[in-house]
Amino acid sequence: MDIYEIIDKNKIRADDYITVLMVISYALFALFFRLEAFLSIIVYPFSALSIFGVLKIINALNRRRSDEGNIINKLLFGTASIIISVFFLNLILIQPNVSLNIIITLISFPLLIVGYAGVIKGLLIDKYSIKHRIVSVFVGIITLVVCLLGLFYIINNFLINILSLCVVFVLNVLSRAALYLSEYGLSLIRLRNFKLFLYIISDYLIFVDKNGDVLLSKIS
Repeated sequence: MDIYEIIDKNKIRADDYITVLMVISYALFALFFRLEAFLSIIVYPFSALSIFGVLKIINALNRRRSDEGNIINKLLFGTASIIISVFFLNLILIQPNVSLNIIITLISFPLLIVGYAGVIKGLLIDKYSIKHRIVSVFVGIITLVVCLLGLFYIINNFLINILSLCVVFVLNVLSRAALYLSEYGLSLIRLRNFKLFLYIISDYLIFVDKNGDVLLSKIS
């Protein structure tokens, strides 16, 4: 069966809209925040590398002990990725011309994308639970508001801004996890289901068989 026959068409349509908005958003970001856009070319890839390292470590810890050699390699690679990314991020962000407002802007922009992605997915993808779709849209709108406040320095207080961004980040992780799991009739109340959310965002397809068992299939 073709992969496009497996994945819901609304999911593909939502991803297309998000991609277009992402490109437009970055063009506007580069237009109004030139220094931040220049720094983002370095900061965002290293931030992604650190997240990739964390996921590698989590993946290694979930492996069976019989695959010990692969586990050690993943742990070493994940740890090295985190150390390298933190080193270079620290090197860049401690420069005297990098103000606290610039740091807030660099954090706000990717979260802005996360926010409107939540709104789009909540509005378009009807395979998810209606309750979780509403929550996703609501959290997405809150995220957009908080990020716009941070981007344009409307609240000129670093601590308030950073705490607000941390809160909306956690809210987005939880609401997105609950949204994705709702497609399979699973609840985030059972914390072990959060592991399935990590598989979903790592390009795994999830199937539930007749016995209610969850099966994983890697997208090639």
